[in-house]
Amino acid sequence: MLLKYYSFILVFVLFCLLAPSLYAQSPVEIRGRITSGNGQTPVSGAGITINRTGTGTISNGLGDFQLVISRISVNDTLRISSLGYAVKYLPLAGLDAGTPLNITLEPASMALKEVVITARDPVKLIQAAIRKIPDNYITKPHQLRGFYRNTSTRDQDYMQLSEAVFDIYNRGYADKKENELYLIQMRHIRDEKASHGFDLGMKPSNLFDYDIVKGIADNPVFSEEGLRNHRFTIRGVVDYKGIPAYEIRFDQREGLKKSLYRGRLYISTDDLVFLDFDYALSPAGITYNSYGDGATKAMMSVLSIHIQTLRDGAKVEYQKVGDRWVLSHVVSLTSMNFRSKKKQYDFTTNSRVDYIITSVDTTRAEPSSEGKHLGRNKLIEFQNTPQEAEFWRRNTIIVPDFDAEAVAAMLKTRNESNNLKKRAAEQLRQLPPDVSVRIDSMLSFYHRNGQFNGTALIKTGNNVILSKSYGYADKDRHITADSNTRYRIGSLSKPFTAMVILQLAQEGKLSLKDSIGKFLSGYINGQVTIEQLLSHQSGIPNYTANNEYLSQIMHRSFSLKELVTRFCSDSTEFPPGTQFRYSNSGYLLLALIAETVTGKTFPALLKERIFMPVGMKDTYAGTDTPAVNTKAIGYLYEGPEPAYNTGNTLGAGGITSTAADLLKWDNALAGNVLLPEAQMTELTKPRAEYTDWDASYGYGWMIDRRLFKVTGAAHRIVYHPGTDLGFYTMFARQPDNGSLIILLNNTGDFPRFDMTDLMLTELNSGKAEGLSKGQ
Repeated sequence: MLLKYYSFILVFVLFCLLAPSLYAQSPVEIRGRITSGNGQTPVSGAGITINRTGTGTISNGLGDFQLVISRISVNDTLRISSLGYAVKYLPLAGLDAGTPLNITLEPASMALKEVVITARDPVKLIQAAIRKIPDNYITKPHQLRGFYRNTSTRDQDYMQLSEAVFDIYNRGYADKKENELYLIQMRHIRDEKASHGFDLGMKPSNLFDYDIVKGIADNPVFSEEGLRNHRFTIRGVVDYKGIPAYEIRFDQREGLKKSLYRGRLYISTDDLVFLDFDYALSPAGITYNSYGDGATKAMMSVLSIHIQTLRDGAKVEYQKVGDRWVLSHVVSLTSMNFRSKKKQYDFTTNSRVDYIITSVDTTRAEPSSEGKHLGRNKLIEFQNTPQEAEFWRRNTIIVPDFDAEAVAAMLKTRNESNNLKKRAAEQLRQLPPDVSVRIDSMLSFYHRNGQFNGTALIKTGNNVILSKSYGYADKDRHITADSNTRYRIGSLSKPFTAMVILQLAQEGKLSLKDSIGKFLSGYINGQVTIEQLLSHQSGIPNYTANNEYLSQIMHRSFSLKELVTRFCSDSTEFPPGTQFRYSNSGYLLLALIAETVTGKTFPALLKERIFMPVGMKDTYAGTDTPAVNTKAIGYLYEGPEPAYNTGNTLGAGGITSTAADLLKWDNALAGNVLLPEAQMTELTKPRAEYTDWDASYGYGWMIDRRLFKVTGAAHRIVYHPGTDLGFYTMFARQPDNGSLIILLNNTGDFPRFDMTDLMLTELNSGKAEGLSKGQ
């Protein structure tokens, strides 16, 4: 032990002798939030850099940032810049590292030259800027410390998350040799089932390609051929973060049968420096886009896999270090569709890469030996590196605008669930034939493995064969759950909203073909119809997928009208009626329309039209307080969920109910109690493809196509899951044999689809025939 101690001291002394100035004192963390105007609007993507060293980061979607610097830099200045705002400088010496900064940016005051510059040819201007690269950018060898976060979502649900810290050795912008990447540390997790084996990871070559200036001779836009294939227009001179710059727009030329790009770039007027590139695949050629090289296409054909790129683009910015320029940061957005008839999947992923240069070292004649050298086509996500939690706190990263640790835990849980399903199926094969015993054993198995905590109610025919709870409704007070325990049901509220709307249509108070504008005068997307809201074909963005909106919703209470005005009034993402995209915003609008038509609050409408007629005495919407408090406590990743006003989700969510009451809801649906049979049929008629879940969507209901094994010509499964922070639910009906599965969980996500699939298989086995017939 003593020998190791002396060895450590020796190494430490040598280390300090070699680098006395840089590492003489421990690093300092500077963090804060950047806003604009009155300090209420976050500024995302703002650059925060040490003015002379290139050490820096960018703000996230909430305007938050974190920067780790050495104390050697305290005599320098913090530079905060964002396009459209005046650059702000803060002396580091005056900052308290322990206190978060609140930085407000003001609009740029430089007068813009709103003129078309006819004296300059844009192509010649770009060519001149290319010739000036050796004069403007770092030409001697240098090393960049970088960080990226790569996230992929499927239907707005996280499917993959990876982060990496690495060094990039650049021999200089005048040297044609490719950069080298040395991986320091990375972490990666993906949903194995949802990804179907596809890895949406990064290679060193991807990171190298983002540096457009370094590889400009081969760039598809700025190479000699690229310049011929694109049209360029100088829009004028603008203030680019305090620098007068030409703004140049480009798009691929008409008539070209190939997939190229459109976008804009900024070139400084004084030194002709490439400052910023912002580009994506052009709609004019997207139909000609083809994924993969010849070998990849051949393999895809053999495996019956089709991959289509729907979007691919990036925003690339450069920074000045000393008197030269170098890469600063990149935000890349990609959308891809994966489908295979043979393997029966069809889903779209949206991937985002946030990549920053956190420091620039111009003293490096040779690359660092600290990291592991990777070849250009090695997947970074496949590499094994030490997993040291403290490492990520000692290095500058982009502060996530979502709970990255919670997402990682969720993906890990899902992967564990996939293995649990195989084990559960094996266990079922060894059990006696009694279906209720088999399902109870299966639920107990998931509960023992920490994958289900709540209430289950299972019915087939006219018989409830299982009504049982597993675990605590309130862990701290050791209160067990039962069939009368109240759970928030999240999006399982949508079928109730759809029912109210169809009731109003049945009474002639509205038509499903009516536009929103007929009831909500002045609403920006007034051309959208009620039917498009019901079937998620409105194109109105999902307000709960916007982190800025979500932050406000979690901390304040709003009326339905305020929610729609503030958070559901963004421009449509596609022409209404042309696509399906799940949107909670649409169901908030439906609730507001119902209030406008009737003059009653939406909670009152639900109570009057559904809860009371059906006898759901323990069910309510919004923030009602029941006479007897039997409400479960929601838990999220082992801790109590954050409190928020559930009235902020009315229409899309906001209902609290019990398993016993939801059984009454099912009986009312089966008996056409709330609507005539013809209108009931309209609710579950497929209107759009919900490909991410292998389902169709009707009016507030999902209709399975192939997710559950029993689905087929003889069996139709109509269902809807629900999610509300710590509360996750499943409500699945099989009308042909009267089967019903209710799963209510209060400890976050659980394998509800796997469990439902196993239960449906049991309920459709020969062992269950007598039960469904009441024997």
